[in-house]
Amino acid sequence: MDNLKPTSSVSTDVNRNEVYFSISGFWDLEGMQSFIHELDKGAYPIVKKDGNILALGNMSGFVPQTRETGDVIRNHLMKSKEFGLTRVAIYGASSLVKLQYTRLSNGVEVEFFDGKIEAVNWLRRP
Repeated sequence: MDNLKPTSSVSTDVNRNEVYFSISGFWDLEGMQSFIHELDKGAYPIVKKDGNILALGNMSGFVPQTRETGDVIRNHLMKSKEFGLTRVAIYGASSLVKLQYTRLSNGVEVEFFDGKIEAVNWLRRP
């Protein structure tokens, strides 16, 4: 990968109980904690209305992270589950990222897809 600069975005559709995120690059601990904070801010309106949280993530350009950063991701996923995270659809992830994220998300319903349309369809299934 030519560009390991960390980039991200977070948005929310409260009516659908969905949090959308895009993340790429290689993250240090402080940067990942900041990204997690943005995810929490995005999910807060859903948590406040006592809804189940669905997450859609574009992980194109995201690379495997250090163990320390991975632990932050894992802790966030487990805490999010306590607050109503029910399903996570990821698209664009490399094989190595899929392996790491599968390990980190053990206990959370996560599926990986090649494209966004497939991911959205799975996320919104009854």
